Amino acid sequence: MSGRLVNALGAAASAAEAFSDDSTLRHMLRFEAALAHATAAAGLIPKKHVKVIEAACDPAFYDPPALAAVARHSITLTVAVVKALTAEVRKRDADAAAYVHLGATSQDVLDTAMVLQLGEALPPLLEKLRGIVTAFARLARKHRTTPMVGRTLLQPATPLALGQKIAGWASDIDRATRRLEESFGETQILQFGGASGTLSALGTKAEPVLKALAKRLDLALPPAPWFTQRVRVAAFAQDAALVVGALGKAARDIALMMQGEVAEVSEPSSPGRGKSSTMPHKRNPVGAGLTLAAAARAPQLAATIVAAMPQEHERALGGWQAEWPSLAPLVEALGSAVESIAEVAPGLVVDTARLQANLDATHGTVLAERATFLLAEKMGKDKAAAVVEKALSQGGSFVEALGQFRAELSDPQALLGLSPKFVDRLLADLKRRS
Repeated sequence: MSGRLVNALGAAASAAEAFSDDSTLRHMLRFEAALAHATAAAGLIPKKHVKVIEAACDPAFYDPPALAAVARHSITLTVAVVKALTAEVRKRDADAAAYVHLGATSQDVLDTAMVLQLGEALPPLLEKLRGIVTAFARLARKHRTTPMVGRTLLQPATPLALGQKIAGWASDIDRATRRLEESFGETQILQFGGASGTLSALGTKAEPVLKALAKRLDLALPPAPWFTQRVRVAAFAQDAALVVGALGKAARDIALMMQGEVAEVSEPSSPGRGKSSTMPHKRNPVGAGLTLAAAARAPQLAATIVAAMPQEHERALGGWQAEWPSLAPLVEALGSAVESIAEVAPGLVVDTARLQANLDATHGTVLAERATFLLAEKMGKDKAAAVVEKALSQGGSFVEALGQFRAELSDPQALLGLSPKFVDRLLADLKRRS
């Protein structure tokens, strides 16, 4: 198991905590305590035993390394936890120990614990994602008409408004967040089916236990157990990876625009942030770098969960067991990306003078496309292209080489085309979806 130091750049503290040993045990034991309450309410176990079982459902009583070792021999952590819980209950009341884990199966505990862990980790991240979208939208509005060099295939292209680039970030992050909100909501359901999904062991009391258990855990009640129906989990994994990818797009642009030779934007600064161990002059893109690290990992983690979907019969061998170890680092990567961009977005510094200087440094060559269209109106496309090529080959100022169109090529409104309108439309779409 990787330690905290190895994973320092791969997980945000809050998301990592949701999948810590303590949290895992807490949610598994929360299920067992809730099951004791639900079965007692249905008259299946004496009510006096509930408090005894509940008192033993404290993670502090259990040793995670020892539980992990036992789990390796039973292919499920639940066996180890239930055995340890039963022993802990027996210390208090031997009779109560007979009612631990009544009617449940291993996957009931683990799937429900996984759902509860997502319920702990996701709401704060979704809130931060909404804040990221708001911050980028605000910055896009501010730079609705700020010109910059557009770049395609990493080379100077035609100019556009900086606001359009930033509004594009906001729009895709918002779109991915909404997908994630929906798929996350679909995961917040109880898993309780017993041995093979029929709850036959509970007889006529199965339905009351189901309802009481779901209510106590504050989870929705699905139409039936979903042991080998994993679309909910896989959809969540895919949407988590999409969010990381959308954040990664913004991070990639920010990192490229922060290069010393470009220097158009910079991340917010604080003492020690972005410092090099040997080069005092450097200021590295920390938030962008952490986000890009997450973006490199998330797709493969999500792919593992999707690949595990074809599961055998009523309970799976191997596929289901591959999910939890993949879902945890996926959510941790998501948390790392979200928290990193949440630090960057509100304080991203734009150097408008440098944006203009980089535009000027092209000597007007980025206007070649527009010049070709202007000339084509007078002399046709082929002749226009030849004139533009000749002007470009002369070097120096392209605008001066095409002096007759100096005014048209220097018109700020024409320079940006529909870019400001696209900013407006992207922001209006964000507002409409909010």
